Amino acid sequence: MTRRSAKAIAVIALMLVVGMASVAVAAPTAGVGTAAAGGAGAAANALPAIQAPWYAQWRPFPIWPVWGYVPENGTGLEYQLSYVSERNEVRLFVVNATAKPVTVTTPTALKTDFALWRNGKLVWRASADKMFAQAATNETFKSGEGRVYKETLPYLPAGTYFAQAYFVGETTWAPVAATYVRIQAPAYEPLQYTVDYLGAGWFNSSPRLRVTIKNASNRDIALPYQYGYQVLVKRPGAKDYLGTVGIGESIGTLAAGATRYIFVNLDGLEPGAYQADVRSNIGTGRYRVVAQTWFYQQ
Repeated sequence: MTRRSAKAIAVIALMLVVGMASVAVAAPTAGVGTAAAGGAGAAANALPAIQAPWYAQWRPFPIWPVWGYVPENGTGLEYQLSYVSERNEVRLFVVNATAKPVTVTTPTALKTDFALWRNGKLVWRASADKMFAQAATNETFKSGEGRVYKETLPYLPAGTYFAQAYFVGETTWAPVAATYVRIQAPAYEPLQYTVDYLGAGWFNSSPRLRVTIKNASNRDIALPYQYGYQVLVKRPGAKDYLGTVGIGESIGTLAAGATRYIFVNLDGLEPGAYQADVRSNIGTGRYRVVAQTWFYQQ
């Protein structure tokens, strides 16, 4: 048996073992990692009437509710999956952190796939019932280049879901990244937020984030000082935000239809991939992410 064959068999065995265990704990309704055996049964009885067709788990390639796995001798690309609540979409951030270009090849036009699970059952898969051009596709990432692949989610009842991202050019044996998605009842939010990364150039000597806040309502907004926004930065996948960069301010007054721009300087960040979150506590009183972007600091 070759070393490659032995590794493939080991990966399949790991998928089967973890997949069986994840029926109870992969996407608990009450929160991450809180479903016990009895609780899992109760949660299963409360499942919404949404479920992917039986064949979606097996085509175009089989999948299981397991965490992300990147081959040891893979492409060298790095991956981060996130859910953007204000757009109801999942985003896979792919970055080439190596010192040389990386080219990936897929057998068809299908480059990425996304899946959602709840209590071990597949409820949605992005590629289900879609056709893809049957032609090999090449994609090259320059050193330090990052790209974002997006997919809008369908309507989902409130609850916690287990999300996976597959990057076909890396592997289809397992997702390259996974995360939990918490769908909440919509809250009233009169402001619209976007955040963009601006690299150093002719007009600005330092890299920075540009946050846009727009009052999309037809009335002026005047809020007490405790209601506002935060712009925070962290490494992809990290639990805590960096304490050396970011701001937090009150909204104050914003006229109907008006737009406000905020810039956050990124000097001093070490080279590497980062995630920037804009958080607001308007509507719920608790801070939640309302805009997000990824960037690679040279």
